[in-house]
Amino acid sequence: MILRLCPWKLRDNMKIERQLPILLIIQLHTVFILLNSISIVFAYPPGWSDDILINNDTLWHHDDPDITTDNDNNVWITWDDATWTSGEIYFSKRDSLGNCLIPPTNLSNNTSVSKMSKIAVDRSNNIQFIWRDLSPSGYGVWHAKLASDGSVLVPSHLAVSGGGGFFSTLHPAMTINKYNEIYVIWDEINSLGNNQMCFSKLDSMGMPVVEKIPISPESLAAFWPGIGVDSFANCHLGYRIDSIGGPYSDRLTYSKVDINGNILISNKVFSYGSSPTMIADQQQNIHVLYTNTNGSGTRIEHLKIDQQGNVLSGPDTIKPQTYAYYSNGHMAMDSLHYFHIVWTAAYVGAPGPGMYAKMDTMANIIIPPTEIIYPDYILRPDGLRIATDHRNRLHVTWLDQRRNPGYIGDIYYKRGENEQQIYEINHTFSPNTQSIIAAPNPFSHVLTIKLSNAGVKIKQDLEIFNAAGRKVYNTSFIPHNKCIYWDGRDNEGGILPAGVYFINIENNMGGAKCMVIKLK
Repeated sequence: MILRLCPWKLRDNMKIERQLPILLIIQLHTVFILLNSISIVFAYPPGWSDDILINNDTLWHHDDPDITTDNDNNVWITWDDATWTSGEIYFSKRDSLGNCLIPPTNLSNNTSVSKMSKIAVDRSNNIQFIWRDLSPSGYGVWHAKLASDGSVLVPSHLAVSGGGGFFSTLHPAMTINKYNEIYVIWDEINSLGNNQMCFSKLDSMGMPVVEKIPISPESLAAFWPGIGVDSFANCHLGYRIDSIGGPYSDRLTYSKVDINGNILISNKVFSYGSSPTMIADQQQNIHVLYTNTNGSGTRIEHLKIDQQGNVLSGPDTIKPQTYAYYSNGHMAMDSLHYFHIVWTAAYVGAPGPGMYAKMDTMANIIIPPTEIIYPDYILRPDGLRIATDHRNRLHVTWLDQRRNPGYIGDIYYKRGENEQQIYEINHTFSPNTQSIIAAPNPFSHVLTIKLSNAGVKIKQDLEIFNAAGRKVYNTSFIPHNKCIYWDGRDNEGGILPAGVYFINIENNMGGAKCMVIKLK
């Protein structure tokens, strides 16, 4: 069959043919813009994985996630699916790459109003949980304990009864000391109708050893606590204090309690602040990360105090104001004593990204603030929590509403590398890469330091730092040197104390790092 085109149809086809190159260019340009936009939106910075959805269903409002890692570098995440009238506590176990080992599992199983769970791993590699739930008198602190395989060692039970009032134990926090005892800070409604901060100590089975000690003044309102423990088993408590009808509010307040529940420092006010994270470093100084609510907008700040509560440095703002609000700050410390910080950023009336930064114990920023959760969802990523494993890999969980804008939220997770130049998928290594060999480690008298490349061909500077980040010794590898001997002294010949030290070598191949332990 012969297909014939009438003249006007032929003219239209010729016109279309002449327009094809122009249309193709426009379409390609549009595709390029779209692809470029997608790469901007979804290409996470080096070292960070994609976002992994943790909960399976979309029927409930998932909220208040928390995260920790066990001794096998597995990741444990907990959250609640509660509303104001009902809810349960869930958990999931993942490997260090985010692969699911235990799917979302109901932990509380009590058809009550279980909310705001917290999680920690003890020295026996068991998983300890606490959360807020109903008690005979207001909301109290509940507890459960799992083995590392997920089997139940201690089922869901009431550990400490509340004092009354709907909002008691609004946001409990927990930490575990070196004896596997559980320290808990929580608030209850007191006889004056105020939220009063309390301290409790549980044994490893979740039974109260110190049932309840009022911490904050009875006449003031206390909210949004944080808790930390040092190597002496002292407990460091931070929280926000408001005066009822008084001249101030949102004051960051600090107390210290010993292992027996004796109050050593009581209600020391530092500045404006709320929702602190408390971590003791190698020198047993306490680092406090918190949200400063004073002035226009909010910001994330860091404060360093000693064992007597004296300020050693800060407050230091983690990032100058770019967004109007910085909140939900949380911090974890790795084995090299670097702090890893996450928080939420937002504009006025508009969502913002989830942020990350790395800092040393002297409050020097090692990795500047970086967006790790984006694009900006309907509501900003919320409730960010971070943990590190024994390989110093980073693990982050949070809540956002990308799948269900509005009331329903989902729990997400992502992993990251400690060094941001390491890419998540393609780990590239230079053929010239070298490493430090230090032996014996730990050492008592003399440490032998070698480089993996036999025979040094260029001068290489060697520096040794203590756990506080202060340089205590420096020397150099000279060409054809095979090793350096260090007797644990500084450059003035003084004997350095036992502790953790960091060896750093700089050269034109990028250098290398190593941690060593001096015993005496």
